[in-house]
Amino acid sequence: MQSKRNRLKHLEFDGKFREKIVTGKKRVTIRKRTKLKPGDFVFVHCGGKIIGKAKIISVKRRKLEELTDQEAKLDGFEDRSDLIQKLTDLGYHDGVYVIEFKFVPTDDITPYELHYGSVALDEIARKALECLNLSKSEKRILNTFLKEGSIRKAAKKLGSWKKRNEIRCILRKCYLLLREMRKL
Repeated sequence: MQSKRNRLKHLEFDGKFREKIVTGKKRVTIRKRTKLKPGDFVFVHCGGKIIGKAKIISVKRRKLEELTDQEAKLDGFEDRSDLIQKLTDLGYHDGVYVIEFKFVPTDDITPYELHYGSVALDEIARKALECLNLSKSEKRILNTFLKEGSIRKAAKKLGSWKKRNEIRCILRKCYLLLREMRKL
């Protein structure tokens, strides 16, 4: 299992950008915040599917007025003024990050397929409770997930929608362990 430090990160785009990303016309994205660094590899999501991976080439902090026509074109805009208008409409008033990436396409997969293959989450939870040596906390979370029937409902029952990530992490860990044991 990958450590948190080595885990691939994600860049998400609206589905309308798919063609520009795949053809290489969009090689830059502008973000308010980022944890990405040059050399990072990311999964590229577009319209709810993972369409490929990308290597982060550069990450530059810029003020809106410092953005260039070239950066605007690489982000899929006609020119700098169109880009700045769109960013202003989205509430970007201070500095932004200009992230340049090199895209590598793959066959479309859903994030679900990436993390769990074709196995149903309830099957993973049941087999994990049956076959794995889990902590009390992990057992409680998986039992809550099975009782509630969804990650969202289980997170709410466990006290916060923010628990969704914890539930997903436990399910992924269990999936990998069960697959390694050939129980799935």
